[in-house]
Amino acid sequence: MIPRLDCIVSPAARAVLEGLGRTEDVAFSPDGRRLALAGYARHRIAVFDVTVTASDEGRKVVVTGVVELAAETLDHPHGLCFLDDGAVAVANRTGGVHVYPIPASDVASPPRAAVPMQTIKGGTAAPIHTPGSVSVFALGDGTCELLVCHTYSNVVSRHVLDKDRGWASTHDEVLLRRGLAVPDGICHSADGAWIAVSNHNTHEVLLYRRSRALGPEAEPDAVLRNVICPHGVRFTPDGRHVLVADAHAPCVNVYARPSSDWSGVLDPVAMAPVLDRAAYLRGRQNPEEGGPKGIDIEARSGVLACTTEFQTLAFFDIDDVLSSRAPLASRHPRYLGWRLARAIHRRRPEVYGWLRPLWR
Repeated sequence: MIPRLDCIVSPAARAVLEGLGRTEDVAFSPDGRRLALAGYARHRIAVFDVTVTASDEGRKVVVTGVVELAAETLDHPHGLCFLDDGAVAVANRTGGVHVYPIPASDVASPPRAAVPMQTIKGGTAAPIHTPGSVSVFALGDGTCELLVCHTYSNVVSRHVLDKDRGWASTHDEVLLRRGLAVPDGICHSADGAWIAVSNHNTHEVLLYRRSRALGPEAEPDAVLRNVICPHGVRFTPDGRHVLVADAHAPCVNVYARPSSDWSGVLDPVAMAPVLDRAAYLRGRQNPEEGGPKGIDIEARSGVLACTTEFQTLAFFDIDDVLSSRAPLASRHPRYLGWRLARAIHRRRPEVYGWLRPLWR
């Protein structure tokens, strides 16, 4: 396992972290001072105040205030992203996409009742159905582009939101459809030139050049493979690497841009272990769980945040992730091992329980 950054957590923040249960996505605010976590099973989101400090002893992450939001509209929250420093968009697997204002943090924070300030419905052009992940890119005129993965209807929709109208959508369309099979994560590159989509059922991440004309029949410009259950995905701030959380393994896959552009079919250059074996095995209730789920990068500090159920929040130096020398696993044995584990789990779950320590 690569070294974790030291993390100092206030008692109130620790109590919320310990009570979140299964987590999915994680996201830093644009100013890097807040961090949001999706509490999937308990239908809540939590937003923490975070600071990265540096000293002769190295860098530390300090997690202080926290606010926990509960709402009837939070229904299995899976993906989230900050639209600005005070508003977060949340994709609910069994609900809709809603925008919530983020109140100030508390020293002691019982869950607060939240009311969405906006609901993104998509209209007839791109109705929202089983939303799972979201990504935002500012368009520079008070509007932003929100991309939504429709996990079980296998599309990515695009919505232009206007901040001056309370984040109402002024344009809705289906952006991507061809080849999508349970799209489970999405992100923009920092410059907005690229879009990455985790495609769960094909065990790949699909990369699209955003500057070209995209549409439902668009093919990807690059394909990242050798990841079994791709989930959270992020470009590094310089755009030279893509990090992919593999929920099947205790690792984040690292992919390198082969030239000035992303193209072709690419294998990881490294697999960075971000969970210890004990935390990983606690989450191996089925072959598609146990590994990291949500990841995000705070560009100014170079810190990677990572979440999964039994390691609710951990921080890493992005340089340690990129320089990881963990041995690469061969794609075909990993895939066959996953197929076998899944078959045993479906037919004889009690047998899978005995054997689960054997499978990554």
